[in-house]
Amino acid sequence: MKKFLELILPVFLIVLSSAHAADEQQYTCPMHPHYISTDPDGNCPICGMDLVPVASDGGAPGGGGATVTVAPAMIQTMGVRTASVEAASFSRIVRAYGNVEPNTRRETVSASRVEGWIEGLAVTAEGDTVAPGQLLYRVYSPDLVAAQKDFLAALKIGNETRVNASEQRLRSLGMQRSAIAEIRRNQTVLERMPVYAEAGGVVQSLEARNGTYVKPGNPVLRLQSYADVWVVASVAEQDLPEISSGIAVELQFPSAPGALRDGKVDYVYPTIDPNTRTSRVRIIVSNEDGALRPGAFADVRFYVKPGEKLSVPSEAILRDGRGSHVIASLGEGRFAARQVMTGVSSGGRTEILSGLEPGERVVVSGQFMLDSEANLREGFAKLSAPTFGPDTPLSALPLDAEALALFDHFVDAALYFHEALRDRYDIDPYFLDPAIKAGETLKARFPETKLVPIIDGAQTALTAAKDAKSGDALKEKLAALMTALEPWLMNGAPAHYRDLGLGLYREAGSNRLWIEEGNAALNPYSAAETALVEWPDPMASMPDDQSRPETDPHAGHR
Repeated sequence: MKKFLELILPVFLIVLSSAHAADEQQYTCPMHPHYISTDPDGNCPICGMDLVPVASDGGAPGGGGATVTVAPAMIQTMGVRTASVEAASFSRIVRAYGNVEPNTRRETVSASRVEGWIEGLAVTAEGDTVAPGQLLYRVYSPDLVAAQKDFLAALKIGNETRVNASEQRLRSLGMQRSAIAEIRRNQTVLERMPVYAEAGGVVQSLEARNGTYVKPGNPVLRLQSYADVWVVASVAEQDLPEISSGIAVELQFPSAPGALRDGKVDYVYPTIDPNTRTSRVRIIVSNEDGALRPGAFADVRFYVKPGEKLSVPSEAILRDGRGSHVIASLGEGRFAARQVMTGVSSGGRTEILSGLEPGERVVVSGQFMLDSEANLREGFAKLSAPTFGPDTPLSALPLDAEALALFDHFVDAALYFHEALRDRYDIDPYFLDPAIKAGETLKARFPETKLVPIIDGAQTALTAAKDAKSGDALKEKLAALMTALEPWLMNGAPAHYRDLGLGLYREAGSNRLWIEEGNAALNPYSAAETALVEWPDPMASMPDDQSRPETDPHAGHR
C-alpha cells in the first residue's frame, strides 16, 4: 500500500485556477479530500499522508469541471495518450432487417367491361404462370356481338367516321386491338371475344370459372409479376437522417443463402412506429430468377454517403449519469472534464455535436483516473463553497429545480384550498402530507436561513387544515398559509410564479391573500372587493454581490 501511495501521490497535485482564489491557501489529503487544513506542513490525521494544496477551481475554458495537473513523468507512467479533435470522413453502413413484399406496381387486374359469360378459361388455378400475350379466357356477350356487327357494317359502307366510332365502342367494351384486327381481317363476328394477358406474371387470385356470369367491373383474375420485388426494411429512428431515396443497398436472404443482391432505396415512409421506434424504408430489388419470395427475411445494409464531421476517437468518450464527457488536455500537464453532445459513431470515431472545438486535444488512454480525480475535486469544491446564513436574501438562495419543486408543494396546497372553497368540497387531509414532508427536507438543506420560518408557518397551517376540511375553518387556514408564504412569493421567486400564469390577490379590508390560476379573481373568503397584487422583480432589490446563477434553476418546472 505504501509503495502504491508513493507512486500515485503526484497524480493528485491540483492546479488552482479560480478567478476568486481564497486569501489563505488550503490543504487537503489526497486520499481523504474532506479533510481541510491551513497548515502546509501538516499530515492527514486519518492516514498520516502529507497534505497537498487545494482551492476552488474556476473550470477549464468551455468546460465546467475541476482542473487536474499531472507531472510529466507521471503522464508517461500512466500511459496517457491524447488525440486531436478534427473533422473526419464518416462513411458508414447502417444495418437493418426487412421482409420481401410484392411490387404492387407490377400487379395487373383483368376485369370485365360487359355483361356476359366466361368460356374457355385458359388458367385454372392460382399460381399458374402467364406469359405476355397469352390467352386468358373468352367472353360471350350479346352486347359485344351487336357492337361487332355495327363495326362490320361500317366497314362495308366505308364511312371512316362511323368506322372509327364503332371501333372506339368495341375498345370501350374491353375488346383488345388484336381482336379488332382479326375482325377487320376476317370480316366475321367473334361470338366469343378472346382476352389476352397484357403483362406476364403469376396468377395471384382467380375470381371466375368457366360459365361464370360477370358484370361490368367484376374482376376475373389478378396477375402479379415478381421480376422485381420490394424489401421493406425497419430502420432505427436515429439512423433515419442518413437514409434517402436512391442510396445503394446490399441485401442477404436466408432463403437464398450465399446470394448477395443489390438494390436502391425507392421510398422512405413519413411515419415512425411508436412501439418499435423504427420507420419503414422501401427498397427495389431485381428478382429475375424468382428466388426471392414474398414474406422472406432480409438482412439489409445501407451504404451511407461519406461526409465530414467533427469527431474524436470513440475510446475518448466517457459516459455516466451526467451524460457523455471527455477529458480535455489543456497543455502543460493540465486536464479537465468537458461535457459533450455526441452524434453517430463509425470506424472507431464518434461525432461531436457540441462541447469541443477543432484543434483541441482529448485523452484517449488513461482518462479514467483523471476523470475520477476531477470528480473528487468538484465534490471538494462544493464542500468548500460559501454557506448561506440568516442574512442571505431569499432571492439569493441557491434553489435548484429539485428544491423549488419541493417548495411548490406549499403553493399547490394553497391552490388546492382555493379550489375546494370555490367549488365547495371537502379537502383530503392525506393530500397535505407531501408538502409537510417536503418542508423538512428543505429545512435540512437550508438551515438557519430566512426560508426556515416561512416553511414552519406553512407546515403549521397545513397541519391545522387537516381538521378543517371546508367552510370558515378552511378559510382561516388558507389565510394563515398565505401569510406564511407571502415573503417567499414576493421576495423569493416571484418571476417563477408569474411565468406559470398564477395570480396573487388581496381581499379589501381584511388583507387576506390567495393565489389562483388565470385572472378570474374568485374571492374564496367573501364577496368583498379584491385587488391584484403585482409580482415584483426581485433582481431590482438584490445587493450587487448577490446574484442568481446564470442558468435559471426553475426552468422547465411544473
